Amino acid sequence: MIPAGLKASSEWFPAKERSIAVGYFNVGSSIGAMIAPPLVVWAIVMHSWQMAFIISGVLSFAWAIAWLIFYKHPRDQKKLSDEERDYIIGGQESQHQTNNAKKMSPWQILRNRQFWGIALPRFLAEPAWGTFNAWIPLFMFKVYGFNLKEIAMFAWMPMLFADLGCIVGGYLPPLFQRWFGVNLIVSRKMVVTMGALLMIGPGMIGLFTSPYVAIALLCIGGFAHQALSGALITLSSDVFGRNEVATANGLTGMAAWLASTMFALVVGALADTIGFSPLFAVLAVFDLLGALVIWTVLKNKPADDDSTPLSSRKPVTQS
Repeated sequence: MIPAGLKASSEWFPAKERSIAVGYFNVGSSIGAMIAPPLVVWAIVMHSWQMAFIISGVLSFAWAIAWLIFYKHPRDQKKLSDEERDYIIGGQESQHQTNNAKKMSPWQILRNRQFWGIALPRFLAEPAWGTFNAWIPLFMFKVYGFNLKEIAMFAWMPMLFADLGCIVGGYLPPLFQRWFGVNLIVSRKMVVTMGALLMIGPGMIGLFTSPYVAIALLCIGGFAHQALSGALITLSSDVFGRNEVATANGLTGMAAWLASTMFALVVGALADTIGFSPLFAVLAVFDLLGALVIWTVLKNKPADDDSTPLSSRKPVTQS
């Protein structure tokens, strides 16, 4: 979903508004995390566990059909006025113009320094989202003794703040450009750094005994992660051209979800022995390392088709 959404955003929005569009469609992952549990429980109680899969499958298939029927590039959308079309296409970078036929192969993308400047921070950031999605209810039960009713009352709150993080994180880059006079890529880096610093909050969760403080810190973490995640996702469209943006984003997403899966195994193995607090601290460290990587590895300009391995490149002074 995310590679397709980013591809559509890169086609339908000028560069300065792209992060706002990504923020709104990224809200979908948080809303899905909020509505999926009650929907699944309802399907199981009223029908069977198979019905939960049937409902999600039918909805996904219906959405895919609607997408194929109705989605068109701005140049082919007859309902757009010429003024709107010129505003969208004229506000896009040269690598997103329709006359750009250049296309990097997956291998060239993987060998490009700019790819790793995005993939490594996503690899370091995504374990936080996987942990928030999967482990918050068990954390509340194990650490604070919450029952099912109490979990239902509070477990959704970090997801709500995650939605806010998606939206606010989308509006911040244009503001940073205006306030600080930085270019597009630097403005995304600033959002990533802000989110990484806010992730220190949930990283300190073990210092407090109050469950309500813990919930507040998790809400800060949800906001922080989705704000920085939206910026990282959008960077693929800032760095890569129209013919490789979906591929590049899919590959960075693969790195992200690989890390999330690996960290879920770590949580499952260690939560009962060392507790959750050190694991939340590790997530904060991961995001801070990701912010360091994005400032040192990712250059402030679009990628080219130079497939020279990262290790053989000379240091570049960022503009």
